Amino acid sequence: MSSRGAIEEEARRAAAPVRSGLKASGVPLPSWAVVLGSGLQSPPYFDERAPLLEWGFEDLPGLLPPSAAGHLGVLQVGTVGGRAVLLQRGRLHYYEAADMRAVCLPVFLLRELGISNLFLSNAAGALHPSFRRGEFMLVRDHINLMGTNPLLALASERRGDRFLDLTGTYHRELGDRLLSLAGENGITVREGTLVAVPGPCYETPAETRFLRAIGGDAVSMSLVPEAVCARWLGLRTVALSCITNVHGSPEEHGLSHQEVLAVAEGSAGALEKLLRLFVREG
Repeated sequence: MSSRGAIEEEARRAAAPVRSGLKASGVPLPSWAVVLGSGLQSPPYFDERAPLLEWGFEDLPGLLPPSAAGHLGVLQVGTVGGRAVLLQRGRLHYYEAADMRAVCLPVFLLRELGISNLFLSNAAGALHPSFRRGEFMLVRDHINLMGTNPLLALASERRGDRFLDLTGTYHRELGDRLLSLAGENGITVREGTLVAVPGPCYETPAETRFLRAIGGDAVSMSLVPEAVCARWLGLRTVALSCITNVHGSPEEHGLSHQEVLAVAEGSAGALEKLLRLFVREG
């Protein structure tokens, strides 16, 4: 990843069209941003059933459009639960670009726009044997096995306090509130630790046993780099993984991306309901 100055300058350029569009339309700058992962794109999410404003990644300088199926690569602004929200439909993965700067630039863009609260979502495979397909897992912590860190170059430029404390990466109070709302509305949300791997292949049986043995409850190829950058930038972050398969389960068979998308799409309606309730309460 490039130095702090360089990435923040790129974020300013990328944010400029969004800021101009918001100003011209009279739409206030949102304080919340939501990143939608694999298979979670289809519901409208917005109160008005359509975005007030929209930009493709290709319309924002420096942003690389995602190539993975199930990731639209657009930024939208609208209201969710009566509150202005910036919705990022899809993300760029490390396996697509092999460049953490490209993966994390959207997070810097969000911060440049004044976003202070970030809701991350993704699809993940369960390592915990009690988890079931279609459920959600609140990410309480993570294990980064991607072989790199988005702050490698960035933190080296920050003299005096380059060692970032990741203890509070996932905001405890926001997570507790999300769990409470889920329980009140009959939506199953587990809690656990997310393991991040680079992908793009799925894990072998031996690898899944290892990941479970070291404390992982679910595994994915995304979300953790963005969460680390959000922590670096001081954003309050809550993260939710949609469980699309259960490693080691007797009913599991060969896994495909199409199957992952199908399971996530089936749970997207529950995510929309939960997100609407969660954002409304601030």
